[in-house]
Amino acid sequence: MKFTGRALMILLSLLLAASVSAPASADEPSPKYTEVLSALQAGKNVKLILDMSRCTTAEGGKPASATQAGLVINAFRVTVQNGISFANAHQTVDSSGHAVTEYIRHSLSREGKLTVRASKLVVGTTELVNQGEFICELPDGAKFIW
Repeated sequence: MKFTGRALMILLSLLLAASVSAPASADEPSPKYTEVLSALQAGKNVKLILDMSRCTTAEGGKPASATQAGLVINAFRVTVQNGISFANAHQTVDSSGHAVTEYIRHSLSREGKLTVRASKLVVGTTELVNQGEFICELPDGAKFIW
């Protein structure tokens, strides 16, 4: 089949329009993920604001606590499997009066969901206690700002 110049231009225009309007591939990251990654890679001061009342637990979908939190991302790691990962560790005293180190790990998936995992280690012991895993949707439960 032979196409004239005008027919070829119309065919190419239709193909271009179809490719632009096609849904995103499952391999493509969400726009929110791309925005956060771009800000981090540009060296921007990225902060995470959490509203745990808008997150759910990983195992049952029950609402998480009414805790609100925030942190500045000082270091991060990007992998295909885990997306953007970063963590926070701090020492505090738990509700029973024991000195503990709390470890909070965050993973922003390529789909744009934030997983938050919290654990604590009582000072003087070697037992790490899991405090829960939560899933937060952007921008309701988790919001990134810079």
